[in-house]
Formats: sequence, structure tokens, C-alpha cells
Amino acid sequence: MRPAWSLRSARALGPVRVGRRGGLTEAVTPDGELVHRSPHPAAAVRRWLRAHGGEPIAGELPTVRSARAYGTTFQLTVWQATLRIPSGQTQTYGQLAKSIGCGSARAVGVALGANPLAGLIPCHRVVAAAGLGGFAWGSDRKRAWLRAETDGAAR
Repeated sequence: MRPAWSLRSARALGPVRVGRRGGLTEAVTPDGELVHRSPHPAAAVRRWLRAHGGEPIAGELPTVRSARAYGTTFQLTVWQATLRIPSGQTQTYGQLAKSIGCGSARAVGVALGANPLAGLIPCHRVVAAAGLGGFAWGSDRKRAWLRAETDGAAR
């Protein structure tokens, strides 16, 4: 599934269901729009939703029909650039910054740390010049996801 991108205000989200699926916590609107996916506990995702204008509600997660990332113009630019990194390959924070005309690898890292759609926006493919670099959900998960992509590309 290719995420749909939007600059529209998250304040228009309204009700959103939160639950676990595939080892990750997802937040999905009743009409099937995935707005958050991460390894964080459901309570943390509910707090994220409230801070971004969503209203967590009870019930089963609906089928995901689309995905939408809410962020600043700069965050969306960074997240879109990560989609151009092929599976099984990496770029450094500096290379990604240069590709979008930004002079700050650190700013790119901060934008990647705010990624609300783990796995769909492949921020794990961005590494430090001298090693793995950071990852909002831990270096072990980053290493495992990169290894899984590399192993999958070798088949």
C-alpha cells in the first residue's frame, strides 16, 4: 500500500480506533484511513492522537483502505524522500538532506523521528555516516528491519 500524503489539519480527524495488529499499534479512522502505526503501546498512541486532534474510540480496528501521514511541510518532504530509497538499500542522513535541498542532516533526523507510519514510511533505511544511527523504536528493530529487507532482496 502506498501512503496518501496530506497537509490537511489533523484537527479534522475526529474518531479513531486504536489497537494492535501485526505486532504494532495502529490508529485507524472508522472509514479505514491509517493515521498512526508504531511499536509504541496503545496508551502512547492514544496520547499522540489527542495531541493531534483525534478522538480515540473503542471498537475493532477497521480494514485499512488508505494511509495518511500528518506532519509539517518539511516532515512530509523528508518522508516522501524516504519512499525513493529502494528496499534493501540505505542512505545517510546527510545524503537524504542533500537530495531535498536541506543543509542539515540533524533536521532530517528529527523529521524521521516524528514518522507516524512505521514501516510504511521507511525511515529505518536512513543511517548515520558512521554506523546505524538512531531510530525512534530502537536500534535492534532498525537492524532487524534492514536485515529482513536485505535478506528478502537476495532471494
